[in-house]
Amino acid sequence: MLGFEELIFIAIIALVILTPEKLTEFAREIGKIYAEYKKAKRMIELEVLYGVPSDEKLREEMEKKFKELEIEAEKLRSLKSPPR
Repeated sequence: MLGFEELIFIAIIALVILTPEKLTEFAREIGKIYAEYKKAKRMIELEVLYGVPSDEKLREEMEKKFKELEIEAEKLRSLKSPPR
């Protein structure tokens, strides 16, 4: 684990190399990457520990059910309505 002195040293080096304008953009991008990492990690944990499907599996299952419903709806449409 990094100590306070190491973090200060890294911040000073980053400030010198990147300049203040680019440093804010860099920090923003690092924040986005970290947020995506946390989300992916959480999805894996849910799937492994609790058997909750990931977004991709859930989307595939929903598409499959939607196609099945479309087939059933088409069958119902093909039936002739009773005479009046």
